[in-house]
Amino acid sequence: IAACMASEMTKPGYMNINQDHNIFVLTPEHSVGSQLIFRENTAPMIEGKSVLILMASVSTGYTAKAAVQTIAYYGGRTVGIASIFATVDEVVGQPVCSLFNPTDLPDYQTHDAVDCPWCRAGVRLDALVNSFGYSRL
Repeated sequence: IAACMASEMTKPGYMNINQDHNIFVLTPEHSVGSQLIFRENTAPMIEGKSVLILMASVSTGYTAKAAVQTIAYYGGRTVGIASIFATVDEVVGQPVCSLFNPTDLPDYQTHDAVDCPWCRAGVRLDALVNSFGYSRL
């Protein structure tokens, strides 16, 4: 999705300020402590740049907040957060624009582990979904 957006954002057009400019599509790495990092060869692609954070989903805002902080650390300026699904409208003052929200999924629920009614009832998870895919437990 990010590559398609970058392609569209660099095409000639009436409202396109990015025409003929480079747009870098980067994916951060996770350190041992789950901190987001960029390598020294990609860090210059962030420094002094306006950055749009693209995420599949923003449910608690925890990862989006880490992304905003990481962009700032590397000298970039976050201009917004875009996702396919989001339960929040903003994260640390940054707007979150999404295609879908909880009103589109009437049965959607999210809970901390200590507040999860299924966890309390002893109901085990069927699977975990992350950036690597779907993993049955």
